[in-house]
Amino acid sequence: MYAGIRPHKMRILVNALVLFSAFVSASWTGGAQLPRSKTSLCRRAWPVAAVAKGEPAVSRAKELLDEAKNEEEQVFEEAEAAAAVRARSDEVIAQLKAEADAAVVALREADRPEVAAALESRGKAKPTGKLAKALRKPSGTMAVIGEGAQLNTISLGGFDLNDATYISEQYRAGGCSAVSVKVGWPGELEAGALAATTAEQALAKGNFPSPLPAVSRALFVDELQLAEAKADGAVGVVLPFALCGKEQTGALMACAAELGLEALVRVSDSAQLADALSLDAQMVVIGDCTLSEATELLAALPEGKAAPVTVADLAFLDVRGAWKLRDAGFNAMIAGRSMLDVCVRDRVPPTAICKAILSKGSVKYGLGMQKGRLEGSKECLGSIAM
Repeated sequence: MYAGIRPHKMRILVNALVLFSAFVSASWTGGAQLPRSKTSLCRRAWPVAAVAKGEPAVSRAKELLDEAKNEEEQVFEEAEAAAAVRARSDEVIAQLKAEADAAVVALREADRPEVAAALESRGKAKPTGKLAKALRKPSGTMAVIGEGAQLNTISLGGFDLNDATYISEQYRAGGCSAVSVKVGWPGELEAGALAATTAEQALAKGNFPSPLPAVSRALFVDELQLAEAKADGAVGVVLPFALCGKEQTGALMACAAELGLEALVRVSDSAQLADALSLDAQMVVIGDCTLSEATELLAALPEGKAAPVTVADLAFLDVRGAWKLRDAGFNAMIAGRSMLDVCVRDRVPPTAICKAILSKGSVKYGLGMQKGRLEGSKECLGSIAM
């Protein structure tokens, strides 16, 4: 591109580049204002650049970015800590119990013969253990359980993030180990999302990647709800210890086993964790707490073969936040609303976020920004495909 430039003009271009590099080097290294003389500026350009190159200190621009990132993370963590306190409050738990009881009443009044049939089959099946095996990852790695959440936006190409079928396919293609579906909880997808998810996963039978096990995350307080999850094709269920207490949680665990469902017990403090372990919970979900509190709970768990599968149900700001859960020692994490918020913010499909989380990135040195932006995407504008 420079073949047609005359020698004297080339010298002018080179001098201009030297001036520009000197200005940038001096500005980013906190140097003094540059002299106005063009001649002295040219003489100072290379020494300034050399000093900047030899400096071990981080550039001022990177320091500002790191400070802004740390401040953003601090604000996010403070907000999540406050949200965790609210979620553990007696008022919120009482409200969820009332909603759970209302859901049981509605289910009893509903005409769903498949649920009654599933309840009658109690005792004829045993949990396979495949879900626990899929979630128990070695140290330094982590399984991802994709979960849908109600959003008011769309993803790349116009795909609806509230569509259970689309989300199910994205999580399988992204390398998730399981897919979770909220039922009755705030932020759940449309009615019938669990059945739609299991039906979509069944379409991948015999292909690679193979179908993911589906986990029902309902306000479980009654065995009829477990039968509904079984009828809709779930392999596992998340039992909320805060709603049920020790005795009822134990009864639901026994019923789930008789229905062939693998139970994950969700806890939020040391007392609930101790009770869950006394019930011989094989999989424990930790949520409604901060990462530091969750790390303390992890330290109280048994080690070796007796250790249960640990699943983090904690919000995160970006991919690096998910890596923090991995580095804390969790076997798996539930990636729901937090991951979909990243999809909206960065305009990338869920598969890209899943793959970024599963990559071997460093919290300290990795940026968590390699999300395959626009790779493999296709947007249609009228009759023109781009």
